[in-house]
Amino acid sequence: MQLRNSITAFWLCALCCGCEDLGEFKTGHDQVFRGEVVGGDSEPMTDTFIRKGFVSHTILELRFNPNASGVPISGDAGTESRRRAVPGMVHTYVCAEGKIGCPEDERTPGPFDHAPLLQIDGLAHDALSQYSLPGGGRLHNYIFSVRFSGGTDGGRVARDAMIFVSLMETERIEVRAIAPSVLDDAGEVEILPALFGVFVLGRAHL
Repeated sequence: MQLRNSITAFWLCALCCGCEDLGEFKTGHDQVFRGEVVGGDSEPMTDTFIRKGFVSHTILELRFNPNASGVPISGDAGTESRRRAVPGMVHTYVCAEGKIGCPEDERTPGPFDHAPLLQIDGLAHDALSQYSLPGGGRLHNYIFSVRFSGGTDGGRVARDAMIFVSLMETERIEVRAIAPSVLDDAGEVEILPALFGVFVLGRAHL
C-alpha cells in the first residue's frame, strides 16, 4: 500500500510540474512567438519539398495560452455553452529582402491575418489528441483549425487550415500549417495553391 501511494504521489507531482512548464509558453500582451518558414532560402515563389504556398521568408507570429486549450467558456446559468476559449492566434507576413523584422507598414501580408486558433469539438476525447512526432524533445502537441481567406480574380475565397502546435523542451514552439488547394467550380483548375509550412518560433517582444 505504501509503495502504491508513493507511485501515485510521484505521478501527481509529475503532472503538476508538466502543467507548470506548459504555462511558461503563455505569451504576454506585448509578446509573440515568432519565426520564419523552414526552406525559405530558395526563390520566393518556388515551392520546396517542405514549403508549399508560403512565399520564401514568410514570418509567422503566434500568440498562445496553453491553459485555454480545451477549456469551455461558461454559458448562462442552467445552459451548456458549446463555445470554447480561444487559445491564441496566428499571423503571417513577409518583410522586404527577407528581413526577420520590419515595421507594419512595410510588411506584405501572408495567408493568416490574426486568425484565431479554433478548437475542434470532440478531439479531446479521441486518441488523435495524444499524437506524437518522431525526434523527441516535444512536451505537448496540439491540433487546431483556423479560418482565413485568399484573393482570386473573382474576389475573396473562404478557406480552412489545420494548425499543429508543438511545445518544445528548448522553450521554442514548432508550428505546422496545412491547407488544401482551392479548385475552380469544375474541380479541374487550381485557383489558390495548397499550403504546407513548418515554422520554428522563439519568444519575441513586439
